[in-house]
Amino acid sequence: MTKKARATKGGKAVSKGTSGRTQSKVKQEESTNISRFVDGDDQGEIKSESEEEDASDIEHGNAIDEEGEEESDSSDPFHYHFANPNEELLKRMVNNAQAKQWTTEKINPTADADGKPATHSLSVQRPGSLTFHEEINSSAVALDALQVKRRLASPFQEVNKKYSSEGEIFSKLQRSLLRPIFSNEDLLFAPRSMSNAQEIQNIYSLHALNHIFKTRDMVLKDNARLSKLQHSDLTSLELRDQGFTRPKVLVILPTRNCCHHFVETLIRLAGTSQQENLKRFKTTYYSNVTLPKTKPDDFRQLFAGDNDDNFRLGIKFTRKTLKLFTEFYNSDLIIASPLGLRLAIGDKTDKKRDFDFLSSIEVVIVDQASAITMQNWDHMIQIFSHLNLIPKDPHGCDFSRIRNWYLDSEAKYLRQTLVFAEFITPEINALFSHHMHNVGGKVKFHPVYSGVLTDIGAKLDHVFMKFYSSSPQEDPDKRFKYFTTKALPSLMRTTSASSSGTLIFVPSYVDFVRIRNYMEQEHQVNKKLGASGFSFSAINEYSSVSDVTRQRALFKDGQNKVILYTERLHHFRRYEIKGAETIFMYGLPDNPTFYVEIVRFLLQSVSDGRANKAAISVKSMFSKWDALKLERIVGSSKVAKMCAGSGEIFEFS
Repeated sequence: MTKKARATKGGKAVSKGTSGRTQSKVKQEESTNISRFVDGDDQGEIKSESEEEDASDIEHGNAIDEEGEEESDSSDPFHYHFANPNEELLKRMVNNAQAKQWTTEKINPTADADGKPATHSLSVQRPGSLTFHEEINSSAVALDALQVKRRLASPFQEVNKKYSSEGEIFSKLQRSLLRPIFSNEDLLFAPRSMSNAQEIQNIYSLHALNHIFKTRDMVLKDNARLSKLQHSDLTSLELRDQGFTRPKVLVILPTRNCCHHFVETLIRLAGTSQQENLKRFKTTYYSNVTLPKTKPDDFRQLFAGDNDDNFRLGIKFTRKTLKLFTEFYNSDLIIASPLGLRLAIGDKTDKKRDFDFLSSIEVVIVDQASAITMQNWDHMIQIFSHLNLIPKDPHGCDFSRIRNWYLDSEAKYLRQTLVFAEFITPEINALFSHHMHNVGGKVKFHPVYSGVLTDIGAKLDHVFMKFYSSSPQEDPDKRFKYFTTKALPSLMRTTSASSSGTLIFVPSYVDFVRIRNYMEQEHQVNKKLGASGFSFSAINEYSSVSDVTRQRALFKDGQNKVILYTERLHHFRRYEIKGAETIFMYGLPDNPTFYVEIVRFLLQSVSDGRANKAAISVKSMFSKWDALKLERIVGSSKVAKMCAGSGEIFEFS
């Protein structure tokens, strides 16, 4: 059976699901046009200028570039990775990837190109010992050497000049990213920060637009070739230049404000003379609400403007126009939050679902992944599980022009995924390991950390207590047992003898509930036995503002000697808890900045006269499965000894 016959039956795509177009049941959406999966209702619109232009381009084969660029040659990564990969080699490497036969090369430089101490290490993974294609030359720093479309060159240089030194196109950071990004490899880049965020966005925006424009140009040029042939010659020409559906790039961001900022970058880079629905976009996605200057800078940047985490947006490009709010099946680029896209996909209980618009995604970009882990990470897993599946409905596609690797369900092994994070978490590592399958290679940047203990602003004793667990699965139970049998009794004795209180920091909400219930039971038992016991406050990310205010006041005034406080609450509110003399961390925070901020609560107590500096203390529990968190706090040079050594108590001043 031929590939074409294998993919079609009666003119429709064959899949195990039910045939016929289905639609997602989107919940909790206000005035959204549910059937089109876009923000806002554009049904019944009069045909826009960009749609007329698009139809004209398709009819006449007008490419996006007007300078008459030649077709990309075999040295173009787009050509050898997406347009015309070596099919025999692809099969072998897909088999290796499916068998999980990945080889890993670790690169640990001692210094960077300028002779300064290295700020990160690299690991490069490939399926087996084979190389799918050549990488971009590491010394390539010119846009034409990167095979970037000419129309993007001048806008990029103008937008990026703030970050590049004189006579250069790219910054030092951007040059380190060129090779994996423009070689179409997967990338996990963890040293993202406030200071380099725009540099990173500029480079991945350039790559996304370059991919979209090359895809569109190839289709339009092939349309022109077909239009010049006689009907009798059509069967002799095989043009494989498409996927099942139009969307090719998916960008996942945490908030509407982040989406607004990204779209502004796209507009500056794309060089389009018109932007349709721009006014509507600004009304829907922009807010000039500012946050108090008392909040940390990273908090003000992340939650600035409209911080709603439920959105999705389609964008279509034509030769002269960028159109916003296009239906997904008519879009080149989809921007969404994890929640927004998950609602569009639906779940197994929905009778009508539609996620075929994700079937032909070739580039996925996840920015601010660390912030997204503070949302519901299960949404991310569901999104990646629905990428590059054979669609249930043909959606009007021409199967004779679909690339063979789509028909053979190999798209996920060619899809490029770029993840940018402030730090690596187990969830992000699992995404890299289980959902990034690019046979072109997988590159991970891992920072070298100096630790944050010296950032506190005062000399304190930091005590880290190690407990043992043989697997991540048993870690929660081992942690709870260590806390209730060793740590908590000691804490209660210290707290009873102190005029100030103890803050217990709990990263996980599940652990928070477990500890809260245990402490409440102990309190009730003590009351029945006639003992005084102790009362405590407990606040988490689901607590109402009024309850948080009341519990903080009880703790500050000393009526409650203990307060439980979760990491997600701190992430979303950044409260300053007053009245603490002891900080006890049931688990270390993912974000090392949180460690600094929470420990500084003690300094505030000293400043307010609520605690004696000689009496304040910081204690933290950890196991070897906390190595990533621990490394960011104590430094890369210390973490191996602490996790693998025989000691149980480690103290730093």
